[in-house]
Formats: sequence, C-alpha cells, structure tokens
Amino acid sequence: MSDEPGETPERDSEGYELWYTRRDGEVHGPFPAHLIRRYLILGRLTPDDEVGPTPHLWYPLREVPELIPEELLHADTPEGLERLQQARLREDERLRERRAPDEDTPPELLERREGERRRPESPETLTHRRQWVELLTLPAQQIPAILRGPRRWATLGATLAVAILLLWLLREPPPETTGRDCSAPPAPEVNWNRCEMPVADLREADLTRASLREARLGGARLQGARLDGALLEFADLTHASLADARLTDARLRGATLRGAELAGADFSGADLRHVDFREANPQDAELNGARLGRALWPDGSRCPAEALSTCE
Repeated sequence: MSDEPGETPERDSEGYELWYTRRDGEVHGPFPAHLIRRYLILGRLTPDDEVGPTPHLWYPLREVPELIPEELLHADTPEGLERLQQARLREDERLRERRAPDEDTPPELLERREGERRRPESPETLTHRRQWVELLTLPAQQIPAILRGPRRWATLGATLAVAILLLWLLREPPPETTGRDCSAPPAPEVNWNRCEMPVADLREADLTRASLREARLGGARLQGARLDGALLEFADLTHASLADARLTDARLRGATLRGAELAGADFSGADLRHVDFREANPQDAELNGARLGRALWPDGSRCPAEALSTCE
C-alpha cells in the first residue's frame, strides 16, 4: 500500500494496521492485520474476500500481499498443506479453550460435548471474547475500580445515559448532508450529496464546484456539463455519458465510472484515484495532471499508486 492519504490503513492504540473486510456486500471491522492473517489460516476469510483501509476502498485480499500468511503461499504442495494444517491447529482458539472433563462430569454431558459442533463465530464475537478473557485474567489491583461492584456499574450507566442524551440533543447533521437539497435545480455549488438521480438529464448544466459526494447518477446524461472543481467522491456514474464534459480539478476519488462514455471529457488536474473505469474509455478523455493512483483500468488492471496523467 502507498502512503497516500486515504490509502494507508488506520492504526489502533497498539500500532497495528486496521482493515475492513467485505463479503457479498456485508462489511465488518476494522480488524488488525494479524487478525486478518489468522482468519485466512482458519478459513474464516478467503483470498477472494475483499479488504480495504476504509469502508469505501476495496481490494481482493489476494492483491494485498502483506495480509497473506506464509502458510497459504505453498498450500498446493503436500509439505505446504501440512504446514497449513499445523498452523490451523495452532491458531484455533476453540481448541485452546476446550477443557478436559473432570471425573464428576455426567455421562450425558460428555456425550453432548463429543457430538456438538460450534458454529463459526463472527470476527466481532471473537474479538470481544478475547478482550473479556484478557480483562478477567488481570490481577485485581489492575482492574479499573469502575468495573468492581454493582454500585460503580450503576453510576457508570447513569453517567453514560446522560452523556448520550446530551450528545443526541446537541448533535449536528452529518457534514455530507448539511445543506443538501436534492430538489434544487442544476446550479454552481449546488449540494446534491447522496442524492438519488439516476438517468438525470443534465446536458450542458453548469455544476461548477457542485457537491455530489456519493450521489447516484447511473445512466445520467452529462454531455457538455461543467463540473470544474466539483466534489464527486464515491459517486456512482455507471453508464453515465460525460462526453465533452469539463471536470478540471474535480475530485472523484473512489467514484464508479464503469461503462461511462468519456470521449472528449476533460479531467485535467482531477483526483481520479481508485476510480472504476472498467468498460469505459478513459483513453479518449483529457487526463493531463490527473491523479490515477490505484484506479481500475478498462482491462481490469490497477494503475500504479503514483500514476499521474497516465495509468502506466
């Protein structure tokens, strides 16, 4: 991963990189990198699952080599497969936690233990369980006083309830929806953040410095539109027509332009990092000075992290 803002994973208090996971559209996390590697060994994640440093940027796990444990690299050989099986036994928390029955264990309970199979637990459940085990094994003097005794718990609960109520009363609208007006006509600096506008007819519209973050514009007609300096991060422009549109210095990081018509579009100086160009024709657009780091090109390849003006 590069050191570009928005690409480098966050870190927890212990300095571990944090990653989100996604399978079939369901997002979990973030989890530290070493936990991702453990889940790969245990089979709870596969190289075909997706990971990302944010909930918006995703890569197939197999494309992030620092997250692939060594035991998986040679699993196609007998020796490698044996190493993987040994690693699974070593990493499986359930085997380490399983207790041997004592002499007083009833026979029917023994039979149930031998026959039962636990369902795979979610990453969140495993993380919470591990944290509780660590807490319960601390010496008494190291356990925070607030966790000792029902009175302290009652005080903590009341304090948290008041704090949550105050935060709710004083809350502000999320920044991406503040001032949003999806019914507003096209105009410079209009705020259409997260608006649903599929197949909208915006030909020749002046949307200079407009805010369309996470807007849904699939199939929209934007031929000749002016979007200079516009914010289009994570917008969906699937199969939209941007022929001859002006998007100089626009910010489209993480946007989807799959199947879009881009002939004659001007993206000079635009931020096109992580944009999905599959089935589109970015080669027919002006890309002078455009940042293309990790953009997904029509042939399915990813541009280098430092790509500028060209994907090469």
